[in-house]
Amino acid sequence: MSRARTPQAPRSRPGPGSDDRRPHRPGDQPPGAALPLPAVVALVALAVAGVAALAAATAALAAGDNVVLIDAGAIARHGAPAAAVLADLSGALTLGGSIVAAWIVREESARSRALLVSAICAGVWTLAQALALAFSYAVATGQPVGSPRFGSDASVFLGTDLGVWLITGVVVAALTTSVALLGSSVALARAVVLLAGLGLFAKAMTGHAAGDANHEVATSTMLVHLLAMGIWVGALGVLQLLPPGPDRDSAAVIRRFSHLALIAWCALLISGVWALSVRMNGPSDVLTSLYVQIGVAKAVLLGILALFGLRQRRLLAGRVEADADARISASARSGAGTAGSGAAVPEPIREYRRLAVLELGLMGIAVGLAAAMSSSPPPAQQSAAATGPAGILTGYPLPPAPGLVELLTTWRPDAYALAAAIVLLLLWWRPTGPARSSRSSLALLAACAVMVLITSSSVAVYAKVLVSAHLMEHLLLMLLVGPVFGALVTLPAALRRAAGADQDAPAEGGRRSTAVLAALGAVPVLLLVAVYATPLLRLALDGHAAHLALLHLAVLAGAAPVAAARLARGRALVLVTPLLVVLAAGIVLMTGSDLIQSSWFGATGRTWRADALADQRQGGIAVTALAAGALVAVLLVLRRR
Repeated sequence: MSRARTPQAPRSRPGPGSDDRRPHRPGDQPPGAALPLPAVVALVALAVAGVAALAAATAALAAGDNVVLIDAGAIARHGAPAAAVLADLSGALTLGGSIVAAWIVREESARSRALLVSAICAGVWTLAQALALAFSYAVATGQPVGSPRFGSDASVFLGTDLGVWLITGVVVAALTTSVALLGSSVALARAVVLLAGLGLFAKAMTGHAAGDANHEVATSTMLVHLLAMGIWVGALGVLQLLPPGPDRDSAAVIRRFSHLALIAWCALLISGVWALSVRMNGPSDVLTSLYVQIGVAKAVLLGILALFGLRQRRLLAGRVEADADARISASARSGAGTAGSGAAVPEPIREYRRLAVLELGLMGIAVGLAAAMSSSPPPAQQSAAATGPAGILTGYPLPPAPGLVELLTTWRPDAYALAAAIVLLLLWWRPTGPARSSRSSLALLAACAVMVLITSSSVAVYAKVLVSAHLMEHLLLMLLVGPVFGALVTLPAALRRAAGADQDAPAEGGRRSTAVLAALGAVPVLLLVAVYATPLLRLALDGHAAHLALLHLAVLAGAAPVAAARLARGRALVLVTPLLVVLAAGIVLMTGSDLIQSSWFGATGRTWRADALADQRQGGIAVTALAAGALVAVLLVLRRR
């Protein structure tokens, strides 16, 4: 095939978009060629091992002369921080690679490479989690690795909360490895995202095993921190390992990743500042505490990384797009077609790659500082667990008797809900999303604000010790937050076709689909009622993971009927059915004589509202009234339509 001859720019001063390149010789590697797989594996292993070694060194320096009751030996002392950082980094790369494959790239080759990197990192993650489990056992029991008694009481350790979550993390990481190797489809990539997220969730739950008054803050902030690191660090690192092409260096990819990085940056900022603030005595700790000083250094690095992200988003994406358009236009004028494999890498793309590598380097330093923080004692030493019956049950002191002033001024901010609200809003206003009406945006903003208010206000505080407040927390999430999410969520076209939502569906089929949708919409409500009626509620009262799951179920109980009603012809049946279930449950609570979880709500040591059964009946009255009011409102709205 003949190639049009184009004039060559002077070699000393190539202009933008110039096609300056030396003749391609046999055996030469094109400037933008992909790294071979062994080189990719070696590069990932070298980078992760280097950061892990840095973490171990900084952790040893920060630990200083910290006193420990029983020394578990040098292997556990130095290996524990390195294994923890290795697990965090490999987990982040696993999550980031699967996110890249699921939502950022479009080409099959790029998706296959991203999933392959995720599978390799998931394997490393599994081994690192297993090492972290062994080192944690050694530190907890004071038995050096390899000692004659090492492992003698492992069953006892694995029966604790910490041991359960550590072994869960190992199992989930191994399962993630297996799934990531099964193929390269988008659905598989999203399944890997889910599994990797569950693995990081298990890691975050180890913070709940601390048992101090800030255990829920530690758990929530760690979860947000780990997920944000995976989205930002993991995705950026995997993008640099993809084969050159539109799915690595295009303006669309830069914009999609930059928006995800913005979400991660907000989540990291909130969770980091929150976690640091609960471990400080006051502002003077900035001058006197090494722990706080390391935290401030991390915050400075986070600000620098934010500037890099802003430069990527506002400058590089536009320059890459303009350069690509110029090259296409020049190629069309010369009749040469698109550039071949030997084309020089444009300057905007080279700048983007340099910036990404520098960003990853700074992130590696931040990870090393995080390891140093984990080994340095915070200025506000771990607070003693709250005393009294309520403190033993909930981990928090008994709140004061509820009055108007107490209900308005009692707060316990929920980091998880706040981070979730920010993520939802940023996903809603993503650059690649559809056009949003101001009415829908205001509705989502109000729903997110109400969600944060419910989970952080006195309702959530008193829900720890009162049945009525516990019922109100979940019912308000169901009635005020869930319906908005159900009305705004995008329903897949396949789901609409399966439900017969099109106008051409026969009437008989429409009636059958309405009945099915009504049943499906009521399932989350029935599950919520079943939790309250069974010992499953104790799991949500006693464990933070089950507590978060129950909050999600309450939101889903409000979202599912509304989403199902959008697919049904007979909306009244779909919307009324779950409200009737709640109404019936309220009547049972109002008239029943059995106290829900009497060993919890009847044993908190309250001197106010001491009759727990009377409090439950008052909660039943409130549930009945709210369900009846919602039922009347739904019928009035449907009648007007």
